[in-house]
Amino acid sequence: MPQGESETSMEAGPRTGPEPVTSVRASIPAPGGGWLVMTGFPGLESGIDGTPYIDPESLDATLTAVRAFEAGLLVVLAEEGELPAGSFGHLAVAAARHGIELAPAPIADFSTPGPAFEATWASLGGRVHGRLAEGGAVGLCCQYGAGRSGMIAARVLIERDLPADEAIAAVRIRFGEAIENRLQEEWLKNFSDAGQKITS
Repeated sequence: MPQGESETSMEAGPRTGPEPVTSVRASIPAPGGGWLVMTGFPGLESGIDGTPYIDPESLDATLTAVRAFEAGLLVVLAEEGELPAGSFGHLAVAAARHGIELAPAPIADFSTPGPAFEATWASLGGRVHGRLAEGGAVGLCCQYGAGRSGMIAARVLIERDLPADEAIAAVRIRFGEAIENRLQEEWLKNFSDAGQKITS
């Protein structure tokens, strides 16, 4: 077990119920080719008492679904502190097993990108667009898979020359809960007005 992980943060054991549900929310075609796959944090579930935990079967099912799109890169927008102890460690182990590279680019929940994200995106953005240009897919995950994942999906569409309103609509037609507040909407419109295009 990786250092710092809690033995109680990930439930295991045989199951006799239905197949695990994935955290994938939507797949969005990108202009010029490729797909963006929006997902909640893989495996994140809540117990009967509301306590969050990482379910190993849901984690595996979600990454299997992401990999089915030939997405070899998963951009992780959630902050480690908002998740159960050990969540990032469980994800790292499972992602390696599925051949998926993780790219942490945290944004505070319900918020918009700050300087730290932009510094990361200066290099990461080019890799994202490169995969899309090759017809591949890129996964985007936050906690639930709506707000931050939807916002960054729309940002990528804007960088690929869609106007902000069209980018927001293109994401929401695939998942109606995406881009969950006015702050994120306004940020996207301001980003578009600034004339941002594909990161080199």
